[in-house]
Amino acid sequence: MKNLLVRSLTGIVFVAVMLASLFLGEFTYGILFLAILLGMLYEFFNITGSLGFQPHRFIASLTGALTFVLSFLIASQRISPLWFFSIFPFILITFVNELFANKKHSLQNIAISLSALIYAALPMSLSNYLVFSKFHGAYSANLFLALLIIIWVYDSGAYLFGVSFGKHRLFERISPKKSWEGAIGGTLLALGAAAVIAQYITQISLVHWLILGFLIVVASTLGDLTESMIKRQFGVKDSGSIFPGHGGILDRFDSLLFAIPVFVCYLEVFI
Repeated sequence: MKNLLVRSLTGIVFVAVMLASLFLGEFTYGILFLAILLGMLYEFFNITGSLGFQPHRFIASLTGALTFVLSFLIASQRISPLWFFSIFPFILITFVNELFANKKHSLQNIAISLSALIYAALPMSLSNYLVFSKFHGAYSANLFLALLIIIWVYDSGAYLFGVSFGKHRLFERISPKKSWEGAIGGTLLALGAAAVIAQYITQISLVHWLILGFLIVVASTLGDLTESMIKRQFGVKDSGSIFPGHGGILDRFDSLLFAIPVFVCYLEVFI
């Protein structure tokens, strides 16, 4: 009972902080999500460093932060997109640093460092193209909030349907608790949420919202499974302990890391 109370209170505070940062304005959003990204990278390197590997934490975290800040400034049309090329010298520094570091597992250290950028920094940076979308021009939290609602509804529905009816494992090798019944039930609720959202964000048609709802569900599930795979590979139960009853930052945002790129790409290509 105590654990459930702690978990519930943590969830309420977590949601309140997220919503407040989104609606207070672009800079509160930017500061919070940059902090979340740095927390993700910190946890990722703690996990991947557990088997004796030595990824380049500082330079990779600096590159990740720079990627997010530049994407924020480019998406808000404060600077030219050409500034994005300034990231590549920092990526090359990872190789040069390993050249002079005289460490074991050189290729693995480089691969883990670059994987952190691909896995966490790029998806989080793409979130800037949701809050500064072509549909609103100026900063707006609406699309990001819609994404969060669809994911939260899916997760809640999948849990409830899974507990009540779950018999067939969805991906037992990676996540034994997930079931097809939970996934299907959560998907139906998420599509319902997408249909409701379509009544409020009318720049995107109902058909597109339903397609987006389905794609977000698939992407968020794959994001969750991928993080579980990484933790299993390195023998870790939770990515961290910053959220009592919920684990770490990666545990809370793993779904977003796949859902954000899918959402942004669909908006840019098909709408």
